[in-house]
Amino acid sequence: ADPPGMPLVSTMLPRRQFAPDNACIPGRQQTRQYNIADVDPWVIQRINTLTIMTMTLEVLSRALPFRPDHLITGQNVRDLMAALPLNVVTGANIPEPMSFEITVDCRLGFLIERYSAVEFQDLIAYWESTHRFSVLSSLIRSDPYLATFVVETKNRQSHAGTRLKQILRLFLIAKREGWCDLDLLLDPYFLHFPKLKDEVAWYPWIEVRSANLADPQLNRREPADLFEAPAECDAADPWRTQYRLHHAGHPARRIARLAGKFFNMAALNPNVPPLAPQP
Repeated sequence: ADPPGMPLVSTMLPRRQFAPDNACIPGRQQTRQYNIADVDPWVIQRINTLTIMTMTLEVLSRALPFRPDHLITGQNVRDLMAALPLNVVTGANIPEPMSFEITVDCRLGFLIERYSAVEFQDLIAYWESTHRFSVLSSLIRSDPYLATFVVETKNRQSHAGTRLKQILRLFLIAKREGWCDLDLLLDPYFLHFPKLKDEVAWYPWIEVRSANLADPQLNRREPADLFEAPAECDAADPWRTQYRLHHAGHPARRIARLAGKFFNMAALNPNVPPLAPQP
């Protein structure tokens, strides 16, 4: 069942909601007309029409043109994936949350715990979502590894999307119970898949050629392999690693209202374990 159709479970409610109804984003019971500065970077035209209590999973719930290159070969792709490039978005590179406490319990703690487990399971899908590259049809037909790679990449994205919806279902319930509001998703702690409208095209020489076009005298050399190429893109575009190599540059750091917004939250009945949402 979609959370808006589910009753609030009294044993799961926080001792107090993190803020009054009129301070929630979006409005809790009624729509509110915000100023752009109050809800940036959310799209104000949408936020002004939503409420926490009626928001559905569809509202929360992503095809890209790519150019092939001579570096995209079966052996090069095999070597790249064997090197576990996904490590740039995990481990010590995971930032400390800025809007909530990692030790929070009950519903919000359960949400964070489940999200963290799902993120770890789908790390490669998150990395691939901003580092995808096209593989020539002729290579797919001639190289069994690349044929499998292309299929598995699509499958990973699909399965990751399904698991993300399960997390968003928990998030909707946590919002309705008063643990948080929409701003929780802006925290640097969370990874996000690009939207269809996002410009995330990647190919091995994108940064070098852009630089050389801007300054013909620069004459920078193109990357020699698939290890150099994504690292170069990550350095030029920190969003490709979702700022996990550049914590201070994350856009959320510029949103003053996020700092500590959901701190000091505690369960009304701390001994009651949180219930998972019904499928």
